Amino acid sequence: MHEKVRQVIWRQKILKRWQEYLGELFADDRRPRPSINKTGGIVILKDEVEQAIQSLSRGKATGPDGIAMEMIEALADFGVKTITNLANRIYNEGHFPVEMCKPVFIILQKKPSATKCEEHRTISLMSHLTKLVLRILLNSIRGRTTGDVSEEQYGFTPDKGTRNAIFILRMITERAIEMQRDICACFIDYVKAFDKVRHEPLIEMLETLDIDGKDIELIKNLYWDQQAAVRIDGALSEYVNIERGVRQGCIMLPDLFSLYTEMIMRHIKELKGFIIGGVNINNLRYADDTALIADTEEKLQNMMNEESEMKGLTINKRKSFVMVFTKKPVTPPCNVKVKGEVLEQVSQFQYLGSMLTSTGKCDIGIAKT
Repeated sequence: MHEKVRQVIWRQKILKRWQEYLGELFADDRRPRPSINKTGGIVILKDEVEQAIQSLSRGKATGPDGIAMEMIEALADFGVKTITNLANRIYNEGHFPVEMCKPVFIILQKKPSATKCEEHRTISLMSHLTKLVLRILLNSIRGRTTGDVSEEQYGFTPDKGTRNAIFILRMITERAIEMQRDICACFIDYVKAFDKVRHEPLIEMLETLDIDGKDIELIKNLYWDQQAAVRIDGALSEYVNIERGVRQGCIMLPDLFSLYTEMIMRHIKELKGFIIGGVNINNLRYADDTALIADTEEKLQNMMNEESEMKGLTINKRKSFVMVFTKKPVTPPCNVKVKGEVLEQVSQFQYLGSMLTSTGKCDIGIAKT
């Protein structure tokens, strides 16, 4: 009996620590929710609901409500009608029911014998009904925002992938070396990028796009109302407010994050990088993996602006590196600084799974395959 009591007390301590960790991770000096001019709007149709149901994956873990996609699908026409009415009510009121704004996190170790919270990966389980409504909303706004994401973003983009970003970077480095020119590149790693997105700039960014006010109102309230808890061995911690970060596991995460980082990168759009075919290329991105490109150290340093810090994204100085691609026998130094600290310069770097070397050759990458 005493052993069971000790286990219960120990589990409560673990849940309490996870509750504190979530509170620290997602805490922000976020102001009260801004007011939105609720213009425009749509009427959600049965066909849209049916399409959304068909588009979502099956066999996924359920959220706190225990409703699986297979259960929704089994309801057939009755389920479609019911969800259509619910979705229209949510959309017109601009609020999700409280229960639909409360995902539950489960935790997985990043490495064996992990003891600290940051050594674990959190997986968000959210209501499939919430995913359905957000899928419909995303289908409504995606056509209006496609042109707002630049060609330099290769993540979360149809018909693009890591292969495209790798190919473009290799083409740039090979062309530069052929022309006897050096290329300076900085490979940036952001600290928990998706969890650090600030909600106020996110909503301000959405208001600058061609999106109906009612759509923005629903997204805003979802982010201001959301809370989360951690589940361990069937026990649930207390819920904490989530004041920053794009919702993990959310249907809209890829689009919202791409638009958010686009707002940051616009500040370097006109800065000179490397001109190829008359086109100025100064960055390549795959989701949050960012490579800045310039033909001099000074130009590269100018791109290392503080705009990302203002928007909540902090550069990880230990995991961000500088490379110089050159044909010279001795690689020139490139002292790029972040907050006064010089980033480490390396002679080879694994970029999106492909090994790059300062000589621009593929020997190492080919040997490893």
